[in-house]
Amino acid sequence: LQAGRIFLADFALLEGLPTGTIGGEPQFLAAPLCLLWLNPAGSLLPIAIQLSQRPGPLAPIFVPRDRGWPLAKLWVRAGHFVLHELVP
Repeated sequence: LQAGRIFLADFALLEGLPTGTIGGEPQFLAAPLCLLWLNPAGSLLPIAIQLSQRPGPLAPIFVPRDRGWPLAKLWVRAGHFVLHELVP
């Protein structure tokens, strides 16, 4: 942390956005927090993901060894895409 190699990607702008339906099925959007580490090789790697803005029992924190890690990363990527399209 003191070396300045830890970063937080905060997708708070996505919290509470209305979503629509596709084929009658409701769509969902996460507003994740993603903790990233800049390794010595210069790669930015995710090290922890929380899929909601508020901590609590319904907001687990995923780390790379967790079974849900690939899905948590997918939600972050989806949030990044939506934010990219939302903000000019």
